[in-house]
Amino acid sequence: MTREKGTKIVIVMGIIGAGKSYLIKEISGRDVKVGHSLGSCTQDVEEVRCQIDGQSVMILDTPGFDDTNRSDTEVLTDIAEYLSSLYKAGYRISGIIYLHNITDTRMRGSSLKNMQMFAKLCGEKSYRNVVLLTGRWDTIDQADAVEKENDLKKKIWKEYLDAGCQLDRYWDKNDLVRIFKTILQKPPVVLDIQREMAVEGKALDKTAAGEQVNIELSDLKKKFESELAEIDASYNNQIMQMRDQMDEERLKLQHKLKRLETDKLMMVDQHRRVEEASKAGMLEQFRKLEQKREEQRVEYERELERAMTEKDENLRESARLDALVKFNRVQRSYRNEEQGFWGIIGQP
Repeated sequence: MTREKGTKIVIVMGIIGAGKSYLIKEISGRDVKVGHSLGSCTQDVEEVRCQIDGQSVMILDTPGFDDTNRSDTEVLTDIAEYLSSLYKAGYRISGIIYLHNITDTRMRGSSLKNMQMFAKLCGEKSYRNVVLLTGRWDTIDQADAVEKENDLKKKIWKEYLDAGCQLDRYWDKNDLVRIFKTILQKPPVVLDIQREMAVEGKALDKTAAGEQVNIELSDLKKKFESELAEIDASYNNQIMQMRDQMDEERLKLQHKLKRLETDKLMMVDQHRRVEEASKAGMLEQFRKLEQKREEQRVEYERELERAMTEKDENLRESARLDALVKFNRVQRSYRNEEQGFWGIIGQP
């Protein structure tokens, strides 16, 4: 995390597909990977260095929550650990831009969740350095765009604007230059997540952002449990032709529930593991090892989903068993690698 002395730090956040990477590419003139599909483009916090108004600026492109490939716990862990290390290195935040696509026909659930997590990460004391920015004004009828903006101001963003956040529009690079110049003139701030972890020494799950994830996990767990109960209650009353479909849905819900419980435990343990790997100077090796484990898990889930498409019960059960045997085999191989890794560090 080597930077020039006096570097200004600006964070760009927003839902997946809002256009964060394109915005950064336009203001910085740097080659930033821009996504054009439904999947997530930014997987980790990306640093983009540039000069704006004669000042050295580091723009941080952050992954959105509700990621296509990772859980909210993993995304939060990446962002929180990065911001905590940034604070420990002596850097403060000059500004935070939350980008929203003005063409969105409605505020999706994922947008609301992103906004809630954004607020928990920042905290009200940093709102004076926050710009709620709407983009893609040139791709929509202006009357519709103004109506959507008014809806944001009066409903979704009202509490944030009342608390000090600024509202602005992004048409082209000239707007970005103007906005960044204003941000860079503001006194820097410390975000709540930085204060909680780096100053108060809280574990991630005890921070406001971590507790928000716990609340969402709890709500989802209750929802899935309720759906499971409904499925179980109606199972005996369903005709035989519905049996396979109900079994499939029940297994999917049970799998989601187990994943939620695993995510909650992982959030507590991940902070310690990252700290140990970082102290040993092996954070990159640790990230690669964790990525390999996640790829193995995703592949196992895909094979389970393929198995569930078998209409014959015996073939379906055989395919599920084959997937489990294969997964256990690769997991043993992973555990050997993991033991070797922690053996080098000297940690359990």
